[in-house]
Amino acid sequence: MTEAAETTSEDIEFLRAQLRELKSQAREELEQLRRDRDKMREYKGIRDEHNKEVRSLIESVKAEREERDRINEEISEAKGKRTAIHSQLKSVYDEIRELRSNLVGSPSTDQRKLMRRVDELEWKQQTEQLTIDEERSIVEEIARIEAKLVKIGQEKEKQDRISELRRLARRLKDEASEAHQKVLDLSEQSQIHHQEVVRIRPQLEQYKKSADTAHQNFVEWLKKVKAGEAQLKEIRGKIDEIYGKLRKQDAVGHHDRRGRRRKQKIQEQERRDAALEKLEAGKRLTFDEFILAQRAATDDKKKGKSSDDDEEE
Repeated sequence: MTEAAETTSEDIEFLRAQLRELKSQAREELEQLRRDRDKMREYKGIRDEHNKEVRSLIESVKAEREERDRINEEISEAKGKRTAIHSQLKSVYDEIRELRSNLVGSPSTDQRKLMRRVDELEWKQQTEQLTIDEERSIVEEIARIEAKLVKIGQEKEKQDRISELRRLARRLKDEASEAHQKVLDLSEQSQIHHQEVVRIRPQLEQYKKSADTAHQNFVEWLKKVKAGEAQLKEIRGKIDEIYGKLRKQDAVGHHDRRGRRRKQKIQEQERRDAALEKLEAGKRLTFDEFILAQRAATDDKKKGKSSDDDEEE
């Protein structure tokens, strides 16, 4: 074996050792990559699940707030109505106080008394013989009483107006009470939705925090996966490079083997020819030379027979 052949053989063994080491390293990297991918998928699943919960809770908060705001609008309308009724009720009471402050007395009692007095005076005027002064006095008194009756009639109108205003006030108070009760009922409903928002918010923040943490872990494991993929790609590149070198070495070795076989055939043919010449010259042969000479003679006979056959054909 030549020095070049020995060097080639040593190179091939070194490359094969490198290949075995790289394959082992590749298997370890692949196994680690699979574990890293599993962790990455695990955190991705956690992140996606928590983000799903976040979206659901956000929708719930949105719905609760919308309902709360809608109820608050109704509360605002009910409060406005209640305020308007209170304002109207104040005006009614102000008018009642004004009318009552101008009343002189009880219209029904005073009216009856004055009317009886008028009847008495008229009866006296009709049945008794009066002097001119007495007649004039009765007429003047009747005139004064009639003037009072006119004023009492005006008081009666005030009393009727006061009664009407009191009925209106009672109705307005009922409406104000209904509006106030509606404000209380709606406020209670609004508070329920507000409390629901307050209850959901910590859960929402917790899921957001968990989703962010899971995403950070996902990113970290993704970096590891990318690094592992790059490392594995680099190792596979080295493996492919070694396979290329081995194929090249194999091609070179195959060429060298063919050359060696050709050289061996030439050398063997030279030894056979030399042995055959010694045999024909009657010289002394070694056992190996005798065998070679016999083979050469046999091959020559086969070649000669083959030539004769070709000529006959």
